[in-house]
Amino acid sequence: MDRTDRGGDDVAGRIVLIVDARAPEAARAACDEAAATLAQRAGMPVTLALVPVQTLDAVQPVLRRPPARLREIDPPSTADPAAMSSARFVWRRDGRPDWGAMWTTFCELALYGGPPQRGADSALRVPDRAHGLIASPAVLAELQRGIRETTGLAAEAADPGWIAVVCESGRMAAWLCAAIIVENVEARVDGERLLVPAGHDFLLEDQVRSVITVVAKTHHYWREHLGRLARG
Repeated sequence: MDRTDRGGDDVAGRIVLIVDARAPEAARAACDEAAATLAQRAGMPVTLALVPVQTLDAVQPVLRRPPARLREIDPPSTADPAAMSSARFVWRRDGRPDWGAMWTTFCELALYGGPPQRGADSALRVPDRAHGLIASPAVLAELQRGIRETTGLAAEAADPGWIAVVCESGRMAAWLCAAIIVENVEARVDGERLLVPAGHDFLLEDQVRSVITVVAKTHHYWREHLGRLARG
């Protein structure tokens, strides 16, 4: 039901999300997404109001007047964030991982205060290249398949210890690289290619899974959030 059907400025029967107009652009974009998700899940309209801080200060007494109830939710601490919990591992009938079915949603990126994919004590680094060891064909194939199933992007073998994800642009590769590094997974950029670790000793449910996860979640954020800002 649109606004004209509701009688002008009537807000009865709708949810109102009030945001300080001076909030950072990334925070406002997150509020846009939260409002859309809330409207879908609640099945009712959501009004997103960007208002000057002076207006917020003026309405504070009214908002806090009984029987109104306010609940404030603080962002997670970034002082020493613990690693994110792992999603349930999903297998296909043929015994291979079903990478595309393992994630329906993604937690906030470590870049924006979410828990990193790996803890600082288990950060994923490229193996010592002095040994000249490369990932097995099975590990490379699983990384390629997982990245393709979760992002649609192709990946190819690179220098020993690395696999290269072919991005849409150099800007995209650079942004994904920066976001992945904060997840405690090493990454670097080569033009339009994003390079992430592919070690000879990687295990399917540990390092392989972590690499696919960080590529998937950062690509999801790039496509859904930053892409929306660019289109707007």
